[in-house]
Amino acid sequence: MVANRYTHIANQLRVQIEQRVLSADDRMPSEADLMAAYSASRPTVRLAMEVLENEGLIVRRHGSGTFVRQPTTRIRYTNDKLSPETRAAIAPVMEVSVTHKTITADNKLCALLGIPTDTRLTEYVYRSRHGTVPYSLAHVYVPAGLLAPDESLKALSPLGDDVRAQLIASGVRLAATQSNITARLPTAEEARLLGIGIGTAVLDIVRTSLDPTGRVVEATLLVLPGFNAEATFTTHSLLREQELEATTR
Repeated sequence: MVANRYTHIANQLRVQIEQRVLSADDRMPSEADLMAAYSASRPTVRLAMEVLENEGLIVRRHGSGTFVRQPTTRIRYTNDKLSPETRAAIAPVMEVSVTHKTITADNKLCALLGIPTDTRLTEYVYRSRHGTVPYSLAHVYVPAGLLAPDESLKALSPLGDDVRAQLIASGVRLAATQSNITARLPTAEEARLLGIGIGTAVLDIVRTSLDPTGRVVEATLLVLPGFNAEATFTTHSLLREQELEATTR
């Protein structure tokens, strides 16, 4: 069966990558070479390559070919931010760029922030690379005027945590942060920016920060490759919650 054929080819290539017969940044065999090696049709070979791309094992570079993807540190999103362990591990090899501009909120952003139509927002876009490999994509939105854009802003976190730190430093009180996490397929633009296949699952994290009045003062839209990301949240035990309640009475 064709399904068995492309699965077999993908399995054979996966083993070669895992055993470093094909190492990071090595060019993958061409479609023609794979067709000859496995006596397979072009559609079957392409299906096998799509499997490996969606698993994050290979990356297509426009105009250059297909290569074994460099291994990267797993993104651990812990309690609404990048975990300290991940931050420490990626610091020496991470390159993060951040840009900002003023935009007019569309319907989606108006609903997310609970703001009127046509509200002006400051949009921060964080793009990161781990070595030569795209790592994460983050869009951060703050009501215009709430935070003066810093032209000298240097991104310390690929997930836009810096903006919340700036809000606090400017006197904005944050009472709570909420994260809504779903798995989905990327848009064509997200796949291009993250260097992944359109069939690769991504973690879509919508993070909102609220002030004591319940107003949303910051909203962050994170897109992380599913094969290289996880989210962890820690909650107090019921006993601990009872202890905390007793101290506030």
